[in-house]
Amino acid sequence: MDEKHLAKADFITSIFLILFSLLIMIYTVFKFPRFPEWGGIYSNPGFVPFLLGLTLFLMSSYLLTRSLRRQGHLVRISREGLGLFFRSTVVVRIFICFGLFILYYLLLGRIPFMINTALYLFLSIIIFGQGKWYIALIISAATSLAVYLIFIRVFLVPLP
Repeated sequence: MDEKHLAKADFITSIFLILFSLLIMIYTVFKFPRFPEWGGIYSNPGFVPFLLGLTLFLMSSYLLTRSLRRQGHLVRISREGLGLFFRSTVVVRIFICFGLFILYYLLLGRIPFMINTALYLFLSIIIFGQGKWYIALIISAATSLAVYLIFIRVFLVPLP
């Protein structure tokens, strides 16, 4: 990708990330519970997500200013350009990732955690990897078991 196209991509990406970070910050301020008896704002459950949203906002703002300096705001959107965009390999892979994530989320709690995680990892490796299916199965099962055991035995955190 040349410098001109990169500036336009940075401009569009920064706008989406700024909106997303604002959504995160607004949600954590208005929707997360507050517990004054815990000792103030720093111990409330929305504090860390707010800081992450603020960090994302600051980094996205920097990306926006950098793209504006490189004339990234001169974006022309056309029907054929959008078609090429949505058919590009990168965008198709992003939609596949979102689809796998939504499938994982919908199955969470309906089937055991280890099976759900192993299925998610297996599908991700098969779709995006170049390996053989039985190696993907071994890796996904071992990783799922390791995560489960670490959270249950070491961190003492129950998983769904």
